[in-house]
Amino acid sequence: MIEFLGQQLDRKTIKLLKKVAKETFKCNGQNGRKIEVAITFVDDDEIQTLNKSERNIDEVTDVLSFPTLENVFNKEINKKNFPEDVNPENGKVDIGDVVINLNRAHEQAGSFGHSFTREVAYLLVHGLLHLMGYDHIDKLDSNLMRAQEEKVLAKFKLKRD
Repeated sequence: MIEFLGQQLDRKTIKLLKKVAKETFKCNGQNGRKIEVAITFVDDDEIQTLNKSERNIDEVTDVLSFPTLENVFNKEINKKNFPEDVNPENGKVDIGDVVINLNRAHEQAGSFGHSFTREVAYLLVHGLLHLMGYDHIDKLDSNLMRAQEEKVLAKFKLKRD
């Protein structure tokens, strides 16, 4: 279950983002029907406040991920592997939250010369990959994560221009 919260986007964009999220799970061997995630759209002030309170970094950023699972990389997300993270109301495994700054998405889309939709989709994929254990601390991890991002976005013709 993918839940979108916060600032509203148009229906067409939300529909695309749901497909992008499902494809992100699929490309990583996950069954999206077994997963619960909340995606919240915010502005600069909200994300700066979150960044400061949760990471002790008093700066605006484009996306934040708050994973609930540990040791999840390359592990199937299901009730058996993560019994403590199952939502009893719907039986899905809660993998965490992604917070996307729409102000920064607009700015970055302009800077990179691609659409706002492409930028928000990229930030969504990036955030979801963090929830599934990806990171970009070193060059190898960064390259692996970038390859996954581009693989998903290419399926929707959302490549970089």
